[in-house]
Amino acid sequence: MPPLHQRPGGVTMNKHLVSTALLTALLVFPLDLAAQNKHLTAANRAAPGSVTTNVQSDIEPLATQALKTMSNQLRAATSFSFTARIMREEPGTNGQTLDFFRHIDVEVQRPNKLRFNVRSDTSDVNLWYDGKNVTIMPANAKVYTVIAAPPTIDATLAMLKTKLETHTPLRPFLSTNPYAFLIDGVQSANEVGLVNVDNKQFLHLAFREPNADWQLWLTGPDQVLPHRMAIIYKNLEDQPRVDVEFSNWNLNAQLPASAFIFSKPEGAVEASLNAVRPGGTHSQATQGGKAQ
Repeated sequence: MPPLHQRPGGVTMNKHLVSTALLTALLVFPLDLAAQNKHLTAANRAAPGSVTTNVQSDIEPLATQALKTMSNQLRAATSFSFTARIMREEPGTNGQTLDFFRHIDVEVQRPNKLRFNVRSDTSDVNLWYDGKNVTIMPANAKVYTVIAAPPTIDATLAMLKTKLETHTPLRPFLSTNPYAFLIDGVQSANEVGLVNVDNKQFLHLAFREPNADWQLWLTGPDQVLPHRMAIIYKNLEDQPRVDVEFSNWNLNAQLPASAFIFSKPEGAVEASLNAVRPGGTHSQATQGGKAQ
């Protein structure tokens, strides 16, 4: 397989820089090629309905290994927190594409605790998941709703996607197995190279699947974590883009039990889900891709 910088239609990059990036990345993300080949062979024999990585496609072991390294660090964290800044393109009433922003502070305690503090252009919303219920309350309103929830974060996020008719691109990184979630359906996985952003180096990866193209920038070498993600929805009109910037990672967060328990403010009343539903588009809710 020719390197990415030589492929027609591939990402153009100086050959020397790519070679240097590969060498450095190999030191940062050690490869067990035998284990990787075994994994890919097993994936090719997987039964229908399992992870659908096509090993005959453009899959680079370095890209998948880097994704696994990141996934393993997140899986090992039982209590963690981070901040995400999400930019989402949506069509305006006159057809012009507009950018909307959402800032989310996330706290997680596996296997069944979750806290979101969401600030956006349209609404500020708080969400608590205590293992039994999800409570959603707008920041500037005296109404809230309570939804009976499954006993795990994975199942609860899937339930919220259905009930809210929307999605969060953070879902893969909150799941029990981020690698399995992210690699499912991937047809192309490439290592673009090391990039320098604000005097910091990140490993740039690029992935393709039927409904979306997406990119990931990873930190390293001490902690291999998401720094940025970009998703383009290929099967939606105008191919809208979602960008996520991650910051303030803490993989050993000391989170009190009270962080995940809703405390009813004085005068607040319980209402229907529609009364507290976060604003935003529903058009991408069922389109697949990595923002499920």
